[in-house]
Amino acid sequence: MSLKATKEHLTQLLADADISVIALTGKWGTGKSYMWNEVKAASEDPKIAGALFASLFGLSTIEQVKIKLIQGTIPALKASTKSAIKAGVKVLEGVHKGFGALNDLGLVVAPSMLKGKLIVLDDIERKHEKLNIEEVLGFIDEFTQQYGSRFILILNSDQLKDRAMWNTLREKVVDHELCLKTTPSEAFDIAIGLTPSYYSGRIREVVETCGLSNIRIISKVIKAVNRILGDRNDLKEAVLSRVIPSTVLLSAIHYKGIEDGPDFDFVLGQGNDIEEMIAAHEDEKGKVTEDTKRKGKWRLLLRELGILTSDEFEVLVADFLQSGLFDVSSVATIIDRYVTEDDLTTARNDCNEFLQRMVWEHTLTEAELLLEGTKLAENSHLLDAYKVTALHESLSELQDGKVIADLAIDRWIKAFREKNLTGVDLDNFFHRKVHPRVEEEFNAINLRSQTSTTALDACLHIIKSSGWGMREEAVLKSATVQDMEQIIRTCSTSDLQLFMRRMLEMCTDKQSYINHFGTAMDNFVHACRNIANDPNANRLGKLIKLLFADSKLEDGLKSKDSELAS
Repeated sequence: MSLKATKEHLTQLLADADISVIALTGKWGTGKSYMWNEVKAASEDPKIAGALFASLFGLSTIEQVKIKLIQGTIPALKASTKSAIKAGVKVLEGVHKGFGALNDLGLVVAPSMLKGKLIVLDDIERKHEKLNIEEVLGFIDEFTQQYGSRFILILNSDQLKDRAMWNTLREKVVDHELCLKTTPSEAFDIAIGLTPSYYSGRIREVVETCGLSNIRIISKVIKAVNRILGDRNDLKEAVLSRVIPSTVLLSAIHYKGIEDGPDFDFVLGQGNDIEEMIAAHEDEKGKVTEDTKRKGKWRLLLRELGILTSDEFEVLVADFLQSGLFDVSSVATIIDRYVTEDDLTTARNDCNEFLQRMVWEHTLTEAELLLEGTKLAENSHLLDAYKVTALHESLSELQDGKVIADLAIDRWIKAFREKNLTGVDLDNFFHRKVHPRVEEEFNAINLRSQTSTTALDACLHIIKSSGWGMREEAVLKSATVQDMEQIIRTCSTSDLQLFMRRMLEMCTDKQSYINHFGTAMDNFVHACRNIANDPNANRLGKLIKLLFADSKLEDGLKSKDSELAS
């Protein structure tokens, strides 16, 4: 039952004097104690308002439980009653010295002090192993049967190590059990009251989508958002849509608030199509595993949250959660960039929403969709190559949408040309769809840039970027022996070191690079051979021989005549 319904039922059960023992169960952190305190505070019944409370956490004897309960009665006792109790204990001590070991209030007076009381025992599953369940049963049975006491037993059902213990309690003493299933909305209402946030509306949406119902975890999630965003109360909707879902989800994962939810690696890898490609491939083969099913479920959650990709922001949030160290300046820099790119973010979010609506909003007419798509097409220059392609494809499916779709591509290309880029890397390793006209623009720029890019530039780019694109591949493939020789003879010392190191590495593992760079490695070796065998090369020739020997490639420097002689 929800918190509201459970609260109403508990109030009704307490009004029934024939029910002596009520069990209140539910998962950890869902507000059982919180709900009981609300019932107690709202009650006009003096027995409920004056209920005694004891947590069994770590208690190893039933005497310790009684003492805790007796201590709870002290504030309500009159001064004359306290004096009488103390005097009675001193008389008992005079009769038998063993009574001196008792608490000042005296366990001997427990029956009279707990008689007719409503007793709340919390954290039953966390009792010390020395506290035998039979003792607890005996205590409850004695005080309900002989002294008219009533009990509320509170325990976290998901934290039970000894299930048999609870079954015994339930069978022998519990008259009625209430199982609390707090809804995410109810849990958030409590948590936000404890931990206020300017971003409460946005956080609530994500909490409910993730199904978080643990109040303590939600409070930690709210604190994480507050810490990361600070007092930036001027952030626009698009930026909040970008940062809050990721922050809430990663925090929920870190604090283990989502049962069978995604892990950090899955979220940080979002936007990498390789997982979807593998899943689709396995689907086609009919080899869907439990792992692919689970990841498919995770993907649906991330899409529902609008987390379509991850970047350095998610990495910083994950680092903060794991280390506790918060890099304020780095996060501020990223958020500042999001703010300056607000138009871009808004356009991308609007496009994502439109594409989702195209699929799911079956009640929308094509005319309504076309009207939305026309507005998006006006800002198509703010989209990336893949998104504008997807927009074009979707608009083209609508009646009279092809014209609008083509206009979207026209605006994108016009804006792209105005950037005057010297080169561009499509980075389409996963073969996502790109409109032919967009791809032509990329190819045209790269073709022009090749005339001004040398093999040295390509190598330096590969070293600095730890990777390469189409331009680097094209330049190295087209580099002649003469080009290579010119670079080696004329470049600066620092560039020569980088160039020689990278080219020698590629020559050492030639088979791994030949498909990308063609004859580049052969032409490089040929150029080095020319220089090494040039009597006028002097120290440069000696340097090349030394580097090739160190790389175990000295055979490549042999002249054709020496190869024939051998």
